[in-house]
Amino acid sequence: MSPKVDHLEKRPLFATKARAVPALLALCAGMLVGPGHAWAGAELVRADPAPNSAVASPMLIQLHFSEAIDKRSSSVELTDAGGNAVATMPMGAKDVQSVALMPNQQLGAGKYTVSWTAVSSDGQKMTGRFSFTVK
Repeated sequence: MSPKVDHLEKRPLFATKARAVPALLALCAGMLVGPGHAWAGAELVRADPAPNSAVASPMLIQLHFSEAIDKRSSSVELTDAGGNAVATMPMGAKDVQSVALMPNQQLGAGKYTVSWTAVSSDGQKMTGRFSFTVK
C-alpha cells in the first residue's frame, strides 16, 4: 500500500513553461552553433598552384588542409577544360595535412580543375574544387 500524500504543490503550467522555453532555446542554439567548429572537417587552407592563378605548367600540385587527413580515404583529381581526367601520380607530401600529385606529362596551355575529397582523422568528409590556368 502506498503512503497517502496530504499535500501537493501546484504550480501554474505557464510558470513551468516560462522556465523551460529559454532553457530549451539555449540548448538548441548551442547544438546549432557550438558544434560547427568541432565538426568542421579538414578545409583547404592553400594550394600550389593557387586557385584562379595563371602559371607555367606546374611540376607538382600541392594541397594543404587545416588538419591531418586520412590519405587512404582522401583523393585529388585533375581534369582539363573539357572535363577529361589528366593522368597524375601521387607524390610524398611534406606533412599529414598535405597531399601532392605530379602530372604524368607537361600540362598544355588551358584551364585545369583540381577536385578534392579530404577525410579528416575524425571521419569528417569535405569536398571542394578550384581551377588554375596554364599559360
